[in-house]
Amino acid sequence: MGWWERTRNGIGGLRRRFGGRSVTDEDEGTGAERQRPSRLTDAAVALLLAVADAAALAGVALLMFIVGMSHSGPPGRTTAASEDVSPLQLAVVWFVPCALAVSCYVHARLRMPITSVVQGLFCVIGTTLAIGETNMLLSFT
Repeated sequence: MGWWERTRNGIGGLRRRFGGRSVTDEDEGTGAERQRPSRLTDAAVALLLAVADAAALAGVALLMFIVGMSHSGPPGRTTAASEDVSPLQLAVVWFVPCALAVSCYVHARLRMPITSVVQGLFCVIGTTLAIGETNMLLSFT
């Protein structure tokens, strides 16, 4: 019984020393570093990233349109030649959704909920476009 009391008191002392956190919690810094940004900062960053993401996704959609039109011919004619899809093409297609997913995770860890939700929504849209473009590229082979 004495061993249990000493262990419990020792853990309580550690918690008091580390500011009430559990001993197993990650050390994420102290003071101002642990505070989350203001809602105004979060909303401003979300707005700026939303504009940048919309431009990036519009560029991806335009690229899909151009590539799709370049591989299509007049009605009744099949495509000219079969092409293999290179891993580089697939990497380019999936770069934007991966970047958006990483951005969503980073902003969630920075405790910026508005920005994280906006990035998550753009990640869903980018993933949908990437799936469509991958299907388009694979249909040309």
